Amino acid sequence: MPTALSPLPLNAPQQWTKPTYSNTHGGKTYRPTHPDLFKVEFTPPQSGGEEYSSRLVAVRDFEPNERITKLTNISLAPEKAYSSVQFGKGQRDHLELNSDLLFMNHSCSPTAEIHLTSNNPDQWEVRTTSKGLKKGDAITFFYPSTEWDMAQGFQCACGSENCLGEIKGAKHISLEELESRSYVNEHIRQLKETQV
Repeated sequence: MPTALSPLPLNAPQQWTKPTYSNTHGGKTYRPTHPDLFKVEFTPPQSGGEEYSSRLVAVRDFEPNERITKLTNISLAPEKAYSSVQFGKGQRDHLELNSDLLFMNHSCSPTAEIHLTSNNPDQWEVRTTSKGLKKGDAITFFYPSTEWDMAQGFQCACGSENCLGEIKGAKHISLEELESRSYVNEHIRQLKETQV
């Protein structure tokens, strides 16, 4: 896998404006990055509050195991963060998605998988699971399939029957648990093999 000296650029090749609740409503400035594939949806804040929820939603049907999109406009993350995706075993091996893919939420029963299958970032992609996706379905992935030890763990509220509860990364669950939920990337598999 690439290291800090990876072929990933330090900055996103194309400028990306992160969608927010305020810039996506009423004809504001936000433009979707993949309008023919998916869109970001926001649930309005509750009265008087500033908190809103967001999700990434398919705008068309996808077949089982279909590529949703290649990872484009990615850049090397300056540090491991809630927004980064781990692509290798090294401390600096984290990327920023710099697209609406940032809004893929976690699920213990995911609808998509991030495949980081080679040393060539041009081949990295997001695929559907064996169930496929219908228009309007949320696009979710299992965070431990890419993340070894997350910058910020959290209590999962995915609602699936096999929900793990606390999500902290692959380091904290068995390989069997990983494999039962999602595609397991090679860097995670290698880290599990060396785990004491």
